[in-house]
Amino acid sequence: MSRATVPWLALCLAAAPLPALAAAPRQHAGDSNTPALFSADEVQYDQDLGLVVAKGHVEISQRDQILLADTVTYNQRTDTVTASGHVTLLQPGGDIVFADYAELHDDMRDGFIRNVRMLLSDRSRLAGNTARRIDGNRTELRRGVYSPCDLCREDPSRAPIWQIKAEEITHDKELQIVEYRDAVMEIDGVPILWSPYFSHPDPSVKRRSGFLAPTFGSSSSLGIHTSLPYYWAISPDSDATFEPMLTTSGGTYFGGEYRQRWGSARVAAAGSITVGSQSQTGVDQTLTAPASGVRGHLFANSELDLNEDWRAGLDVQRASDQTYLLRYHLPSPTNFLTSHLYAEDFGERSYGNISSWAWQSLRTGVGDSTEPIVAPVADYIWTSDPDVLGGRLALQGNVLNLLRIQGISTQRLSTGGEWRYPFDGLIGDRYGLTVGVRTDGYHSTDLPVTGSANLTESAIAGRVFPQAALTWRYPWVRRGDGYSQTIEPIAMLAAAPNGGNPATIPNEDSQGFEFDETSLFLRNRFPGLDRVDSGQRVDYGLRTGVYADGGGSARLLVGQSYAFEKNSAFLPGSGLEDHLSDVVGRVTISPSPYFDLIYRFRLDHADLALRREEVAFSTGPANLRLGLSYIDIAAIPDVPSLPKRRQVSASVTTTLTHYWSLALTGTRDFAQGQVTLNSGIALTYRDECIAFVTSLTQSGVNTGDVHPGTSLLFTIVFKNLGEIGSRLASFGGSS
Repeated sequence: MSRATVPWLALCLAAAPLPALAAAPRQHAGDSNTPALFSADEVQYDQDLGLVVAKGHVEISQRDQILLADTVTYNQRTDTVTASGHVTLLQPGGDIVFADYAELHDDMRDGFIRNVRMLLSDRSRLAGNTARRIDGNRTELRRGVYSPCDLCREDPSRAPIWQIKAEEITHDKELQIVEYRDAVMEIDGVPILWSPYFSHPDPSVKRRSGFLAPTFGSSSSLGIHTSLPYYWAISPDSDATFEPMLTTSGGTYFGGEYRQRWGSARVAAAGSITVGSQSQTGVDQTLTAPASGVRGHLFANSELDLNEDWRAGLDVQRASDQTYLLRYHLPSPTNFLTSHLYAEDFGERSYGNISSWAWQSLRTGVGDSTEPIVAPVADYIWTSDPDVLGGRLALQGNVLNLLRIQGISTQRLSTGGEWRYPFDGLIGDRYGLTVGVRTDGYHSTDLPVTGSANLTESAIAGRVFPQAALTWRYPWVRRGDGYSQTIEPIAMLAAAPNGGNPATIPNEDSQGFEFDETSLFLRNRFPGLDRVDSGQRVDYGLRTGVYADGGGSARLLVGQSYAFEKNSAFLPGSGLEDHLSDVVGRVTISPSPYFDLIYRFRLDHADLALRREEVAFSTGPANLRLGLSYIDIAAIPDVPSLPKRRQVSASVTTTLTHYWSLALTGTRDFAQGQVTLNSGIALTYRDECIAFVTSLTQSGVNTGDVHPGTSLLFTIVFKNLGEIGSRLASFGGSS
């Protein structure tokens, strides 16, 4: 065995007589001190021919490269290294070259390789009859093939799932690109596509500018359409995507997206514009013919950390009309778009926020003139350290300026404070005392006059609202064989003056009130400030649970409220319009990771009839998961945006084999005449180098120029090449 750690040429001549060392050939500038590690079973030196021959488990390491072979010969006169027999070259970055024979020079940076196979850092494979290595970073293969797919274990000679064959393949690590000339793409050994030139980034590249895979499709709303997106890697912290699309029925579409992130900020914006499209918004019910013109949308969000305490941000959501997003298959909410400008302060014991809000209606027949514009609303909350008794003082303030083009406009100033004091009882029970007061001042215009349908007025109103609450809890714990059980009765007494909600104070932020188990033990059960939860009442309930040592659990919360005086702020159907409230509760059952059930309910206090129920259920292992949800909620009085809802959603996902999976989904609305809102089936194949999804979806949305329809979509993703999607067909609608 011969082993050394010396400069490359010196180690190759380590077995030679001393006179031969003086005849060592030239070395490149800067290379003379490059260390190398040499190992072999046997080393021979021919002084007459100037040859050093190493045999048996030869290993040479230099410049972050490792050469392994059965036999390595160094020609002193030509400065050439030849390797044969199980040749392996490990390169910086993780690429590995295998060959039968290699001839290298210039510190193994240049050379010729025969019967080459390359394993790239992401386990992709390149192979060729011969290869030329240039300057250590460029490899040119003749009659080569590339594939990221694993070979079949039973038959390695079988063609991979997909591969690219070419007369010439060039892998340039400096440019980080793989190029093909006279290339043919094969799937399962069958040629499907030819190109005179083709390229893609090598596995070390996370992103690179260039065209993305095109998409093709057909639908009744857009007709035949095709797009060719382009991705632009602008800088290490920013990029953009441009997507022009030509359609036969939806005009000319151009979309784009821009993203950038700094150390203390980020911004992302996506938008589109169309020319020659037709729309029917449904806002103007007298409109009988579709309107033509320019349509588009803009979605943007940004965030900036001003310092350790302050942060600012902007979210924008706007569209040219109510149906544009649905028609062009752009993700969007269903009722309205929200734009939000804000700044917030995170103090040690305080929080401040100043915001402006604007909304755009997406509901058919509802225009933007009645939507509020909030410019601005400001909140501030401060909490003290514990005092000598252990209580904490909290102060809060709010300023609101709300405007409408048509309808009520109002300004509000609200200040208040409360003292919270937790303490323990004598028998292990726990108490919480809260005493607070709030003052509100309002100036409103265009208020409807009571008893008149057409008259409005301006008004100034105010109130002082004190309130106190005492909460009692008595938790019990019982230990069983392999489980623990808890029982905790809860009661709260809340007291405040009656009234406090005059007609001269408009209700802007408390319209979406819904009585359920989450609001049962809140002092103010309204979500905003415009309505106060006045009067005296007692809330009572029971929380219990069983917790297995293995992680399973079953929990129950049920409760009710009794008011000493009826509160006119709670409208009929709310569950709080009488002295005795409806019964609310929640059941959560999770005995194992394969079963989850959540059931929420509200029962009429008089006859225990169901007023609202929600069920969310899922079961099964990961390879066969079933999900079901049901919701039945009565309409919220005086809130048109929250009508009666009764719908069922179901889903099934199953793994058919190691690579194949199937998913079925569906949602049906029973409140609007048994309408199927959406349904679909998707078949997916996914392995280490390819994935494709075939989906059949049906949409029941019918508004403006968006109509119910069914579509067939096919998407295929090639590893390192990208995604190709095609909407193969659409039947009877704009899906």
